[in-house]
Amino acid sequence: MPVLGAVLAVVAARGGFASPEPWRWVLIPACVAAIVLAERFPIKIAPEQKVNVGALFCLLAALLLPPAIGPATAAIGVLAGNLMVRRTWWESTFNAGNVLAASAIAALIGNVGRETDPGVDARAALAAVAYVVVNLALTTMPASIHTGRPYLALLGKAAAASWTASLSLAASAVSVALLAVEAPVAAALPLIVLPLIYRMNLAIVAQGKANEQLAAVLAAQRRFLTDVSHQVATPLATIMTNLSILRRAQRGSGPTHDAIADSVAEAERMKRMLARLRALAHADEDVPLRRELVDLAELTADVVHAYAAQAGTSGVEFVTEVRAPARISADKDLLREAVANLVDNAVRFTPAGAAVTLRVGNGAGGPSIDVIDHGPGIDDERLKNLFDRFQRSDSGSGLGLAIARRVVERHGGTIRVQTKPGAGSTFTIELPGLPTEWGGRRRA
Repeated sequence: MPVLGAVLAVVAARGGFASPEPWRWVLIPACVAAIVLAERFPIKIAPEQKVNVGALFCLLAALLLPPAIGPATAAIGVLAGNLMVRRTWWESTFNAGNVLAASAIAALIGNVGRETDPGVDARAALAAVAYVVVNLALTTMPASIHTGRPYLALLGKAAAASWTASLSLAASAVSVALLAVEAPVAAALPLIVLPLIYRMNLAIVAQGKANEQLAAVLAAQRRFLTDVSHQVATPLATIMTNLSILRRAQRGSGPTHDAIADSVAEAERMKRMLARLRALAHADEDVPLRRELVDLAELTADVVHAYAAQAGTSGVEFVTEVRAPARISADKDLLREAVANLVDNAVRFTPAGAAVTLRVGNGAGGPSIDVIDHGPGIDDERLKNLFDRFQRSDSGSGLGLAIARRVVERHGGTIRVQTKPGAGSTFTIELPGLPTEWGGRRRA
């Protein structure tokens, strides 16, 4: 890379050593010092990007200094800055050669002389773009060589991450260069953006740290929910067993019998709540889904069977419809939990004598499951936050719909509701179709 830069610098040097105005010689130490400071105290557009304001002063050197001097000034500044921050000689030399090559090309295309006109402006803008493109193309090479990853793929990724920052600094450099010739008093005005960039960078860094802290808090919360649900499960099982023994021993009616029955009901409710907390923590963990081939008709039949006793106690009937065969690749246990939560809600809100319908079919986006109840419907005030956590109605934990949404989203699907006060609700889960690799497999 240094050799390539030197060759291009020699070609650019044919443009001469003479400066149109004496004041431009001051740019040599100024640009070198600015580039070194930019390396020592990098101000990045975003924490993940490698673009800092040093690129602006490299471009100013290439555009305003004589073609034989400008590229060398930029390269010397980068070399000194890299060594100051204790990069290796190899890396420092490579970076300096990269900048030397890009600056030489920029100087060849658009060096700004004593006078400016639309043609000069256009060449300066083209030179800035060329600098950005060449610099990025050369910088990506070592990463491709060391990692073995395709060069074009890495180049595209680097360009997507840095093009806004690079072009912003390039535009500032062109503006400063042209104003320095036409209106020297106003030349420093574009540099006003540098403090703004610095403040924006600090805000982005602070936001990143806040996001990390929030992620850590959420992870701790998930661990807490999982640990608590597991720790409470054992004593709760003991309590339920003892209550069952007492209920069998205390036959008949009376205050004692009623108290035991109430305790059993509350213990069952606590058991369901713990199960939902575990399901929510599991869904939030983003662990890989244990995918298998799932027949949605069989899955809904399992859920209906599990809730048959609860529905019978409430005087609610189940109706199942399979309008089209539907099989998907999914985590069966998680998906069953999502459908079960919808069915649990439907049974609780459907009046005695009415029915809850489970319909399997194919929607516009893929296989679907509809859970239809004939309850009171949902008012507009609750509808906007319906799938948020702990959004309770008259009963329930407020977790069921949140779990359903999280599970469906992890499968790449969508969940929505159609409702009208007094006319019931229809919850629809729509999931991606079976991937191609599953097409030829038979269900075990």
